[in-house]
Amino acid sequence: MTLGSLPGLRAAPIIGRGRPVCGDRIVRVNILDRFEQSFERLMEGSVGRLFRSPVQPAEIGRKLERAMVSNQVVSVDSTLVPNDYRVAMHPQDMVLFVDFVPALCRQMEAWLNDLAADRGFSTIDRVRVQIVGDETVPRRAIQVTAAIADRPEFGRDEQEAFQRTELYRVIRETSGMTPMRLKFTGGTQAGQEFVIRKSVTTVGRALDNDIVLESGDVSRHHARFEYVDDALRLVDLNSTNGTRINGKSVRAQSTVRAGDEITFGTLNANIVAFDRR
Repeated sequence: MTLGSLPGLRAAPIIGRGRPVCGDRIVRVNILDRFEQSFERLMEGSVGRLFRSPVQPAEIGRKLERAMVSNQVVSVDSTLVPNDYRVAMHPQDMVLFVDFVPALCRQMEAWLNDLAADRGFSTIDRVRVQIVGDETVPRRAIQVTAAIADRPEFGRDEQEAFQRTELYRVIRETSGMTPMRLKFTGGTQAGQEFVIRKSVTTVGRALDNDIVLESGDVSRHHARFEYVDDALRLVDLNSTNGTRINGKSVRAQSTVRAGDEITFGTLNANIVAFDRR
């Protein structure tokens, strides 16, 4: 559905709407603050402390807001705004988000819903946000496009399948490897999941590791995954409490496959295939 096909609608002014500019600005800032705070909570923990994104959440929020208000149309009794948003960034920037993209999309959808409610805007379908990698977007830049789209067949499951496929493509494009997931099943990391997406991924307690494990049973530099000749291998780095695959100690390096159980000290995790559909 396009704007031109909506009867009785005309272009709406972006500013005004009978509200005090100062008060409106304060409300927008408060909502943007909540967006940033929710993003920070998403990034809490050891991985969050290491995360140094070239793309800042406030900038994403501002561009989403701009896309919403600059594409609004009004009828006699409502103001309609886009519900379909596409956030594009360079693949090398997007790959830094791979552990967080699904949750980040939900955070951005909640931010847009809050913004629409505050402004008295309406949408014709639920708000959707997709993050994509696009080589034509310069590094450290964001491009946001928005549309009014009635797509009842594109539900939450379809959206998440699309996002998984896009993540898989970006990881393959940037690293050449087939991504795998490391999902922790017990201990202080229970429920956490990380995407193994680089040719070398280090694991340990120290903050300079790719995967930081907050456990006294884990050495500062405990182990590393290596992607060699289309195979994923695990190397123990002379850790104090050892590394095991399916209960067997890793002496030098061992190949790991989907379904294997990995134990770092006393922390258990499973290797899970990256579902791209």
